[in-house]
Amino acid sequence: MKKRIFGRMLVALLFCGVVGEASAAYISLGTRIDVTPNTFVLPIYINDAVELTEWSFDLTYDPTDLQINTGCDPFGADLYCSLVTGPVTEGEFFAAGAPFNLLIPGFIELDPVTFEQSGSLFGVHGLYGGPLPGPSGAGVIAYIQFLQLGDGGSVIDVDDGQVTSVPEPGTAALLLAGLLPLYASRRKKVA
Repeated sequence: MKKRIFGRMLVALLFCGVVGEASAAYISLGTRIDVTPNTFVLPIYINDAVELTEWSFDLTYDPTDLQINTGCDPFGADLYCSLVTGPVTEGEFFAAGAPFNLLIPGFIELDPVTFEQSGSLFGVHGLYGGPLPGPSGAGVIAYIQFLQLGDGGSVIDVDDGQVTSVPEPGTAALLLAGLLPLYASRRKKVA
């Protein structure tokens, strides 16, 4: 009996197009934006997002060539420096659709002896604070401001990142409708 109900549910979900390909969203680096001769901003992109509600990533860089600009001035004309989040600022992808987003700027790893940057920014995290569904497509999710100590030619790597989407209400309703008969049949057996 359970197999038959589950089979019907699966067929209904497939028929309605609910079960489809998994999202192939990924996070990548953009082209540097020069701010001053020794300061630049690196945009971080989300690509192929579908109803994105949350993202996170870590970043590595050569600390002898580049450093995250922790001394940026949020009160000056620097558009890429925030009073709250410093040199890591929110991009337009989420900001365009929601006034209540949350950006956690992450943590700059420091050498335990010298307290200088060791080349890792980890735990950068964004949460969508607008009406569902979240935004889809591609765009800038964050900007990171760097100081160039050397020639600036060293490699900056972003990990694959994590992206989370919430299913649209219709998908959730179809899934619930498919599970209700299974729940009802279990309740009858208990009574």
